[in-house]
Amino acid sequence: MLFKTMIRDFKEHKMQFISIFLMAFLAIVAFSGIGAEVAGVSQSLTSFYDDTNFADVWIYSDHLDNNTLEKINNISSTTQTERQLTIPTVADMDDDPSITLHVIEKNTISKYYPVDGEDINLDDKDSIWLDKRFTDARGLKIGDKIKLKSNNITIEKTIKGTGYSPEYVYSQSSKSIVPDFNLHGFAYMSNKAFPIDDVPYNVVLIKTSDNTSTYQEKIDENIRANYTTYLPRKDQSSHVQINSEIEQHEMMGNMMPVIFIVVSLLTLLTTMTRMVNHQRTQIGTLKALGFTNKRLYIHYASYGFMLTTLGCILALIIAPRTIPSMFFPSMSSFYTLPQWKSGFNITFIIVSLLLILVSTLFSYIATRNIVSQSPSSTLQPQAPKFSSRSLLDRTTLFERLGFNSRWNIRDIKRNKLRSLVVIVCVMGCTILLISAFGMDDGMHDLSTWQYGGINNYNSQIVLEENITSSQLDKITSSVNGLEVMSKPIEIKVNDTKKTVNLNVYNKSDYITPTDTHMKKINLPSDGVSLTVKTADILGVKKGDNIEWHLYGDDKWVNTTVDEIYADPANQGITITPSKLEDLGFNFTPTMIVTDMKVNDSYDGASSVNTMDDLLNSWNELMDNAILLVAVFLILAVCISVVMLYSLGILAFCEVERDLATLKVLGFDSKSIRRLFLTQNLWLSIVGFLLGIPLGYQVLRVMMDTAGETFYYPINYSLKTIALSFVITIVLSFVVNFLISRNINDVDMVESLKKQRE
Repeated sequence: MLFKTMIRDFKEHKMQFISIFLMAFLAIVAFSGIGAEVAGVSQSLTSFYDDTNFADVWIYSDHLDNNTLEKINNISSTTQTERQLTIPTVADMDDDPSITLHVIEKNTISKYYPVDGEDINLDDKDSIWLDKRFTDARGLKIGDKIKLKSNNITIEKTIKGTGYSPEYVYSQSSKSIVPDFNLHGFAYMSNKAFPIDDVPYNVVLIKTSDNTSTYQEKIDENIRANYTTYLPRKDQSSHVQINSEIEQHEMMGNMMPVIFIVVSLLTLLTTMTRMVNHQRTQIGTLKALGFTNKRLYIHYASYGFMLTTLGCILALIIAPRTIPSMFFPSMSSFYTLPQWKSGFNITFIIVSLLLILVSTLFSYIATRNIVSQSPSSTLQPQAPKFSSRSLLDRTTLFERLGFNSRWNIRDIKRNKLRSLVVIVCVMGCTILLISAFGMDDGMHDLSTWQYGGINNYNSQIVLEENITSSQLDKITSSVNGLEVMSKPIEIKVNDTKKTVNLNVYNKSDYITPTDTHMKKINLPSDGVSLTVKTADILGVKKGDNIEWHLYGDDKWVNTTVDEIYADPANQGITITPSKLEDLGFNFTPTMIVTDMKVNDSYDGASSVNTMDDLLNSWNELMDNAILLVAVFLILAVCISVVMLYSLGILAFCEVERDLATLKVLGFDSKSIRRLFLTQNLWLSIVGFLLGIPLGYQVLRVMMDTAGETFYYPINYSLKTIALSFVITIVLSFVVNFLISRNINDVDMVESLKKQRE
């Protein structure tokens, strides 16, 4: 009998129950769908690292002799070491693509991962193994020959195989701001194939049982100044980049379901409360017939249990099979992994079970008050809600308000929970919309800020490492350009170390530093300036001291932060050439920027990037973020339609008797419809206004998880607020207008009779 009652209730309140099911479904879809993508990428990355025995530490040294290697091996926590020679080379091809060559003697740490052709043969003196992404982009195949040049060394070998490397999951060329596999790649070769017998190894790859901070102390004790750079895995650029991407996706996947779950639970609570109140007499009859409180609790609690269980199960089946595939094409265009697959995390089940448990609890809470009463009490009609006159009711202003406004104010007071649910739901919709459009604004601001706000040149000439002074002077004078040095450095503040960029150039209109509001500022010519993103990560401010050194140079310098500036994509330090030389370093330009459109090639220049090229590369980089914006928008619109329709139906059902009374008193349907729509419009506006600052905070958290490379401005445009307002309010108005058409069909006698019963 109770089961038949449940079926009847589902039919009578189908729209409310469908919306509860949909919101539970969407919550788990968002959580498990994005979570499956995050888990899949994380598991694939971990598996790739395990298969290739990814290094824990890289030590770079110009004095890497056998004695140094022996001291490293004698450290008790050193479990494995391998020497390599890593050098930049240029392939003898169109556009002079750069190839990072690894000359190896073991291939046991950070191993080459074969895909096509043979695995590395350490006894093969005539072969080379290349980056598969590079060979695919260049149309190379196994058996082809390739010629590499580095300083005075020329290497020509036969391609024996192609594959991947754990050190190049993310690989960015100096000629492009995004991965361009046509311009950059890596290669592996046996030390026996290197043209110099005594290979000048310059890096040691290490596996250790210690954490990398403790291990560095032991390295310093044992080999002291015999190395230039200590690079733990957590600071390795490829590892940092893909983990930042994973963290950002994980943050979004965790944040969105919260809104859906809150809305779902509040809607369930109000729906069950209303339904149980309307079934007060029926519950009293059942209790009089001998049904126990426990049996009735289980009956009504099962409503929330069944709806959310069905929604969760369906979401867990569909989401992991669909959502990840939306992200993988964009992810695989930037990152290189042997496989891209959906993953699983036990938290998907845990969150689903918690949602089911809480939904069941909310259903119980909604029924507890009435079911716990005696049969005689529940058989009596419920006393109508009474709203005492508040301070506002006694004011002259309230008396001057029209009937529409006074009626709605008092109705909101009588139905505080329903009004609160509407406000919270609209807040959730606003947060998602503001976050989505705010991300889109941030992407646009980054582009215009980086290219047009800071960088105001037309061409960027990338220089070869071995360029001569005469070649440099000739290029600079020919294009009337600005010489710029950009090198990686390691910054140390207390126990925190980070790898960032050192930017060295003289004051010029070609590069104009800015503050966090994108306004131009002047940096001190004799000081050290630090980006705000790096300052936040290191926990320093203007006037604090920092230590840093150039990669490849073991000389550390201690400087004061004289100014803090903002840069969206180039984090680190900016100084002038004279300041660099005062610190004891040589100014060695890596590029020249000019406002001329350079089409000619110059001796000593490896490539030329125009502003159009840079903008195109930037737009490619933003494609992945734009996909997240699209997902946010779709989910925001879905939740808006579902929740507004559900709450509109709920509100209509709750005031149906009042509307019938107004019709009896002579109000026409048009006036009553205006009365109904006004209240929902008020509540929607309040929810929107409260959602704006919360949306800002959510967006700030999301942007802060975008990694250490980018600094995103959070500047709401009027367009963003207006567009979010239009979508929210228009959806609310349209949904409630459609519902208000039912006012014409209100049966005055039946509605008043139901309420009396």
